[in-house]
Amino acid sequence: MQLLKDLRSIGISLHLITNLILALSFFILKTTKPICTYLFEDCYLELREWELLTFLGCIIVIKNRKQSTYIDYLETACLFAKVLNGYMYYRTNVIVSVIYGLLCLFHMIFLPKPGYKGPEFITYFRESNLQEELERDKRIVWVVCFYAAWSPQCVNFAPIFSEISSEYHLDNLRFGKIDISRYPEAGKHFNVDSSSWSKQLPSVILFKDGKEDHRKPFISPKGTVVRHKFHKVRLVIISSNKYPFPPPITPLCNFLAKKGIE
Repeated sequence: MQLLKDLRSIGISLHLITNLILALSFFILKTTKPICTYLFEDCYLELREWELLTFLGCIIVIKNRKQSTYIDYLETACLFAKVLNGYMYYRTNVIVSVIYGLLCLFHMIFLPKPGYKGPEFITYFRESNLQEELERDKRIVWVVCFYAAWSPQCVNFAPIFSEISSEYHLDNLRFGKIDISRYPEAGKHFNVDSSSWSKQLPSVILFKDGKEDHRKPFISPKGTVVRHKFHKVRLVIISSNKYPFPPPITPLCNFLAKKGIE
């Protein structure tokens, strides 16, 4: 297990380093002598290029407001930077732009962002069978993730939730997911907004005795959503003092805290 974690950490480092190099490549090559003299007509950034870089900075700030970790922030920033690089390479040297595109393609294929690839113990619910399952056996505590397939925050959270389900599922502690973009009525029933401007995606709800016991993001008494970022220690949905689970419930608490489900 530790070896897998070490390999994943190395993979993330290699992925990020090469991604940053690709994202910064145009600025570095255009301003570094003697490389710039071979690839471009001059060795300084034109006014138009400065304008594009400034525009890129504004886009990155706007698009990254909801990112939960610095890795997700860098991923989004590098994505927009590579798109802009491709355009600026094309304006100056078509051959270089083709080579750059191939390098980005190779990076995506051979150095993808590492993530959890192990097994998961998750029940995927449809519109009505979630409520039926909650009522069928009230001795089971359910941790259910309400998500939308189009939401980047849900996509980023998915491997964390899968890893939790694999490590800590029990006979009386189970994990489930439901796509409320496909089943919006389920979202309405459990008061989770599935619209494109929703601040509730993803939502993790703990059901005990067939009823909701806790959720994140939290909904205040005034009906407003208290925004929550699913990363380090913010959402305690399980407590060994509150729920009399057998081992490994205590390490689960620590794991959830470390992973961002407090």
